Amino acid sequence: MGFVFKFLLIAIAISWIFSKLLQFFLRSKLKQFVDHANDLKREEERRKKGGGHGNVNVDHIPRDYEEKRSKEIRGGDYIDYEDVKD
Repeated sequence: MGFVFKFLLIAIAISWIFSKLLQFFLRSKLKQFVDHANDLKREEERRKKGGGHGNVNVDHIPRDYEEKRSKEIRGGDYIDYEDVKD
C-alpha cells in the first residue's frame, strides 16, 4: 500500500510541475506572438500614414550650405613638418 501511495504522490507532483512549466512556456510564446503581431500592425500603420506621395527627395547636404561652404574654403597654408625619431 505504501508503494502505491508514493507512486501516486510522485506522479501528482511530476504532473503538477509539468503543467506549471507548460503554462510558463505557453505564456511566453503567446506573449512573443502578440508582440510580433503588434509590431507588424504598427509598421503597417506607419506605412499607411507616411506613404502615398510616391517621390521622396532627401538632401543630405542642403544646397545653400554647399554654396556657402565653397565660398569659405579657399585653400590653406602649407605647413612643413619634420619627422622626429626617438
